[in-house]
Amino acid sequence: MSFRARLVLAAFYVLTAVVLALVIPLALTVERRAESDFRSAVLGDAAILAARVADLVPQASTAPRGRQAVRIAFLAEESARDPARRVVVVDAAGQVLADSDGQAARGTPFATEERPEVRTALFQGRIDTRERASETVGDELLLVTVPVVDRERVAGAVRISASQSAIQDSVRESWARLAALGAAVIAAGLVLAWLLAVPLSRQIRRLSEASTRLGGGDLAARAPEEGPKELESLARSFNRMATSLGGNLETQREFVANASHQLRTPLTGIRLRLEAIREEGGFAAEQAEKAEADLERLNALVDDLLALAQASSRDATAAPVDLAQLARDAAGRWRPAAEAAGTRVGLETEGYPVAWADREDVSHVLDNLIDNAIRYSPASSAVTVRAEGRNGSAVLLVADTGPGIPPEERARVFERFYRGTAGRGAGPGSGLGLAIVAAIVERWGGEVRILDGPGTRIEASFRPPPTER
Repeated sequence: MSFRARLVLAAFYVLTAVVLALVIPLALTVERRAESDFRSAVLGDAAILAARVADLVPQASTAPRGRQAVRIAFLAEESARDPARRVVVVDAAGQVLADSDGQAARGTPFATEERPEVRTALFQGRIDTRERASETVGDELLLVTVPVVDRERVAGAVRISASQSAIQDSVRESWARLAALGAAVIAAGLVLAWLLAVPLSRQIRRLSEASTRLGGGDLAARAPEEGPKELESLARSFNRMATSLGGNLETQREFVANASHQLRTPLTGIRLRLEAIREEGGFAAEQAEKAEADLERLNALVDDLLALAQASSRDATAAPVDLAQLARDAAGRWRPAAEAAGTRVGLETEGYPVAWADREDVSHVLDNLIDNAIRYSPASSAVTVRAEGRNGSAVLLVADTGPGIPPEERARVFERFYRGTAGRGAGPGSGLGLAIVAAIVERWGGEVRILDGPGTRIEASFRPPPTER
């Protein structure tokens, strides 16, 4: 996951947590406030109606069809106002005086066991508020019953039943508006986080690209010193490191070049003198011939040391390298030497393996591996060079049918000057060939390893070019 995506995701988590922490309590508060206002409104309407009919209820009780009863019925229907409400007025005996829905006829007993709220208002003179599920309406009802008091005596009661579906719908609408507001806040925050992340991720990407170029051998690679203070400081430190590294590598390259020149000149002079001594014959000529052999080994050791130093310090830039073509060139280059040693070099290629490395470095790897394979292979055997693409990597394999490398020595054969059991029995050598191979392959971010036999099978894998990753 990219840095930009991580930053936006972190902002999403934080914004979501903050919005939920604010919206949920607010939504609960809205719900409680709506329910409280609803209860207060119903209770207020019931109390007002009870006060308005206080003088009418005693007379309507004795004259159920008189003017007072008609007036009570009118006030009850007026107080209902909403089809979701039902207003019932009863006298002191609990008989219906008015019903806004017309469900209960006048004179019908209403203060029954099923309606304890009416009995509470009539016989205890208390206001009763409760909720009840109504099978008839199919909803939760709020029941508010208020006693009708006339001259400090309970003359009857007013009960208002109101459906709570309307208030629940109102609460849901409020919740929907709060949810929409929260989503808008989160969306705006994510857009802002994205806009802030763009310059940060761009600076980090440029720093990463500069480090990749530097690791690939481009010693002039530098990161732009811009952006936030922390990233600017990091880029400045990286550039100082790159400058210091470039200076050190330049010094090392000069040393390698000087050492190469200074060592080869006296070695050439010694060889000429030994040749002159050998031409004179006698005991001195025999010693001169042995000294020439030692000198050849010294020359080979100097060449290997210089190659090992160049493997880690040579100024080279990565580029796409066709391993199949390099394998063909190397096989053709080493066929005469293999035939002279009584072996043959075979070539196998598969696909289009392209490595992100330096062409000369990869050729050096092939030369070392093929040279070792020819040296340790018995006569009339074959050395196989294979190039292929595998699992996103470009792979080189050099295999022979020699004695192989014992498992207990495989971890050390890439060490400098370590030759192993087979190496010590194969004649002179510096023990640096595989160390040079490992240094070059690792320089380009690859991996070299020894596979199981028969013989010796050494595989070097390289990273593909960036566009092919």
